This record gives sequence, structure tokens and C-alpha cells, in this order.
Amino acid sequence: MIAHNHTTSAPDSSTDARVFERFCALYRERRDALELIRQLVQLIKAAQRHRGMSMALLGGNTLFKADFDRLQLQLQRRLLALQAFARDTQLLTDRERENLQGAWATISHDWQQDSVIDNYELHCHLIEQLLSMVTGLSRGLEQPVSTSVDAPIAAGDSDQQPNRVQRLELLHFTTRLLPSVVEQIGRIRALASYAAAIGFCDSHHDGKLRYVIQNTRVNNEKLRHQTRRLDGLLGNHFGPLGQLKSYELKLMFLLNMVETDVLTGEKIHADSNRLFSVATDIIDVYLQVVEAGIQLLSQWQESDFEQWLQNV
Repeated sequence: MIAHNHTTSAPDSSTDARVFERFCALYRERRDALELIRQLVQLIKAAQRHRGMSMALLGGNTLFKADFDRLQLQLQRRLLALQAFARDTQLLTDRERENLQGAWATISHDWQQDSVIDNYELHCHLIEQLLSMVTGLSRGLEQPVSTSVDAPIAAGDSDQQPNRVQRLELLHFTTRLLPSVVEQIGRIRALASYAAAIGFCDSHHDGKLRYVIQNTRVNNEKLRHQTRRLDGLLGNHFGPLGQLKSYELKLMFLLNMVETDVLTGEKIHADSNRLFSVATDIIDVYLQVVEAGIQLLSQWQESDFEQWLQNV
């Protein structure tokens, strides 16, 4: 059960208005940061899928063409929406927004003429920028607003208030560890789908694929450990963790399938579409857990706000 020690104190009338103004400003900033993180996660998902589809298309798998065209338009719209929101909130610097726009412009311009490895690396660079933005925004959410303004919240429903460890663990899990694992799976999807589409895996792509699979196995061990830890800390307050446990076997199946059917050094007979589909199913479920984590963090912040208002 989530527990939080509460103290109450009467506000000083001479400073109450100033503290309230500061509290509300911080609350709005953190609310906007969580919304921006949510938008960034959706953009990451679209960019990862764009990478996988474009590489499969470059490999000759034309079955993705219609979905790819829709995705490219959606990604452009998501990026424009993110830029507008970030401008209004000023939570991203001008340089960050310019770099993001430049990275997408480079990817989307005549991508059909790019070498597959350039296409891969350009996408990875864009996604790394997005992940870095998520990490940067998450650092500002490590403390509850009430702590930041030295204003303890009133006693209330203790089940709604996380302690510091619970808050930090969920924040790290949701905005750093799990998105990092998802990106590794996304790279596997892109490289394996391309190799299957062309029917062989050259030494360059073989090395990249083996490296990312090794990293995924290592990070999956960290993910398993942190999932157990978070489950112990939050219990029923974060039910979606159970999805990760059930999908771990599917991830191991994907890694084994790639190693067995793609990294053979011989002609590849694996179905590019099936590899893409299996990896996408895992990625989508993992990102649903990220979304649920963001939602719980938002609920905690709303509760923090309401409890602070009740402080008398």
C-alpha cells in the first residue's frame, strides 16, 4: 500500500498568496511536462515504426507502402503539434526544437534515395534526440510540487500519495528504462525486417543486429529486476506491469527467431512481415505500459495538488 507521512501547518497569511502563486506555476509546468512526455512517446513510437517500414521498403517489401504513406503524414502532424505545444510551454529550448525539425527533414527528404544504413542511422539519431528530451523533462518531476515550495500537504487519502522512492522508481521505469528497451526492440525490428526482405544479412548488418540483440538481453534482465521491484512497491496501483511479465516470453521468442532464422550466414527464408509483426506487438504492449505509467504519475500530481489546496 502506498503510504505517505503528512504534516499540517497553518499558512502564514503574509506569504500565502506568494506561495500559492509559486505552487500553481510549478503545478502547471509539471502538468505540461507530463503532457509533453506523452507526446514525445507517441512520436518515438511513430518514428520507430517509420524506420522499420522504410527499411523493409528499401529491401523490396512493398506490402508496407500504403501504411507507410499514412504513417509519414501522421508523423509530420505529430511533429508539428509537438513543436506548437513546446513553443507555448517553453519546456524545450529553441535549439532542441530546431535540431528535431532538422533531423526529420533529413530523414523525410528523398528517403528512397538513401542507402539503407544511412536511413537506419538517421532514424536512430532522431529517436535518440526524442529519448533525451523525455529524460530531461523527467528530471524536473522527481519531487512533488508541495515539496518544491516547502508546503506540506494536508492529511488525506494516504493511498493516493506515493512516497519519494515510489515516485522516483515509477518515473525512472516509465521515462527511461522501458523506453530504452523499446528502442532496442525497434532496432531489431528494423534490421531484421530489412534482412528478411532482401533475403540475406551482410557482415555489416549482421554485426549491428548481433550487438543490439546482446544489449536487449542485458537490458531485459534489468527490466525484469525493476519490474519485480516496482511490483513490490506499487502492487495493485500499477496493474499493467503484469503485461510485461506475460510478454517477456514473446520477446525471448523474437530474439531466438532472429538468431535462428536471420543470423545464419545463409539465404534467409524468414518472412519479413512476420518479423515486423511480432516485434511490433511487443513494442505496442510495452509502450502501453509507458502510457499507463505517465497516467499514474499524472494522477499522483493531481492528488498532490488537491491535497495541498486542502491544507489548513
